[in-house]
Amino acid sequence: MTLDNNRRLALLGLCFNLLAFIACAFAIQLAITKTDQLHITTFVVALAGWLPALIIGTIACWALLLRRRWGIVLALVALGLQLLTTVPYGIVRTVLLPGNRFLCASLSGLFLSVGVVLIIYWSLALRHE
Repeated sequence: MTLDNNRRLALLGLCFNLLAFIACAFAIQLAITKTDQLHITTFVVALAGWLPALIIGTIACWALLLRRRWGIVLALVALGLQLLTTVPYGIVRTVLLPGNRFLCASLSGLFLSVGVVLIIYWSLALRHE
């Protein structure tokens, strides 16, 4: 767990968060223009969970790039919030959309796996500092 690895992960996280802001804006725009139940659910999850996780995650990445230790704590909070919203939402989408079950289940599993690995990594980094 070197400082270079932390900076690379922070830069990757910053890029991911900025791309996810675009996806979140698209989900909100889609929910406003189409008013079926699934899009309304997407709108609520985007505003209540994704957007705060993205804001906290972006601040955490900037703090980590500036070598602030509290950035690790913010990263853990953002990752936990991301897991709390994306995994249940993915399960709901998997159940409600029969045509996309494999894709939704795979993406939910991927987000869960990556999120848990990152939480473990940043927890160990916090312990070692």
